[in-house]
Amino acid sequence: MSGSKLRERPDLNLALIVLLSVFAIAPLTYPGFFQTHSGFVSVFNLYDLERMLWSSWSWVPQVAQPWDMLTGEGRLPYLLAEALRWLGMGGEEAIKGTYMLGFLASGLGMYLLGKKLSGPAGGLLAGLAYVYLPFHLATVYVRGAFAEAWAFALYPLVLLCWAEYIERRSPLWAGAAVLFFVALASTHLGLAILYAFFVLAFVLVLGPSHRAKGEALLLLVVSLVIGIVANLPAALGKGLPVRGATDFAEHFVYPFQLLSESWGYGASVPGWDDGLPLQLGLAATGLTVVTGLLALGQRDTSRDPRRRAGFFVAAALVMALLVMHPASALWRISRLSWTLDYPWQLLGLVGFATSLASGAALLLAPTLRRLPWLSVLITLVVLASYGYLSPRFTDLPVGGSPVGVFGDEVILLSYQREGPLRHGATVRLTLDWQSLRPMTTDYTVFVHVVDEEGTIWAQRDSVPVDGERPTSSWELGEIVPDEYEIMIPVDGPREGYRVQAGLYDGGTGVRLPVSGGATTVTLE
Repeated sequence: MSGSKLRERPDLNLALIVLLSVFAIAPLTYPGFFQTHSGFVSVFNLYDLERMLWSSWSWVPQVAQPWDMLTGEGRLPYLLAEALRWLGMGGEEAIKGTYMLGFLASGLGMYLLGKKLSGPAGGLLAGLAYVYLPFHLATVYVRGAFAEAWAFALYPLVLLCWAEYIERRSPLWAGAAVLFFVALASTHLGLAILYAFFVLAFVLVLGPSHRAKGEALLLLVVSLVIGIVANLPAALGKGLPVRGATDFAEHFVYPFQLLSESWGYGASVPGWDDGLPLQLGLAATGLTVVTGLLALGQRDTSRDPRRRAGFFVAAALVMALLVMHPASALWRISRLSWTLDYPWQLLGLVGFATSLASGAALLLAPTLRRLPWLSVLITLVVLASYGYLSPRFTDLPVGGSPVGVFGDEVILLSYQREGPLRHGATVRLTLDWQSLRPMTTDYTVFVHVVDEEGTIWAQRDSVPVDGERPTSSWELGEIVPDEYEIMIPVDGPREGYRVQAGLYDGGTGVRLPVSGGATTVTLE
């Protein structure tokens, strides 16, 4: 009777995960929108989906980002954000709301997986460690990688389904495993392919029998095939994937970067002097080391818990080695470098493994499950990353689409114009630029006032902000307000003027193309 009642009680740890995740989620409730490497691109893509939702099954996020079937963002996160739009949210609020749901789903999913593998206390610690992973926070608040943020939510749900399936071999869990894997493939296909190798290793090492392993591997193949097929409409509509200009081999991580405490908002650059935070995190790394030592040193516990704990420690170590320079030949020969833009994107899976390894420490050391010790560990996990929760914000209002995207390097978010467009008048313009890529070229801004025939009657050419902010000095994702004042001569037509703007290389005079093939945007 008492056991039945106990089973019927709600799992309060689920509420604890939500409650203790509030610090990670809190910045998403601030007014305005946070400045990240991707800027407002996710918002613009959401509005683009809204315009194309019922007219194109091959829609993919393509505003200010080139299409690539493997490394590009998938549709699923945007469909979730669109559901929030249907509830009445604005574009920016829907994107922030989807990030918020992603944080909660990642913590709750990891708790359920950790609970199955390491017990309730281990699941609680694993779930919070996962939410507060520095790379998880950087994915949202520094990079603004919308799809990858939701991949964090799907990793534990996929593995939970596989763990349940190899134990029970139930059709229900088989269907759930396929569903969540296809969801991951519809979020980021390249990461889904790499995660399939993780699931493969999990099944082979921890599967209870040869038959269970064989059936689970067949299910994995089916899931991978369906995941790829789910992306075919976009591939047929947009063409086969083409690798971008990213030099994959130049962005491997140095060991000290994985252990660094520094936090920044810079871009990933070739070499060791990265402005992007790439650390694994003090709490998760320390607990993973403890788990590894316990698994090696204990002989009085059963073999299964030690094997599970050892698997996640080993998986974290192997994947951490894969993001370093010695692994470059393996990436090149296997062609797995085609699945990612940068090798350090694998750090999300490293953090996934360290979070599970952190929870396994409580499985191997029962003393740590008691309230005083568990409270200390949870506090350590939260406080270790608390200093990283200070994203940059902007209250700049933007429309449903950018004014212009110049060469996938610079985006003109919005503009403000004062003064009438007629002869003898003075026109004042403020152009709000945002950098999409690190730039080595110093581009010059041109602003032309033209008549209906296209004749230029007034113009201003200048390095941004009166020469004080050349484009090579712009930080990735930085918003740069740029003001201009132009006087229209009295000898021109009385009315009928337009303002056009663009960017060109001051050394060669070559203009940056605007999406659509033009080289200027018209400011009405």
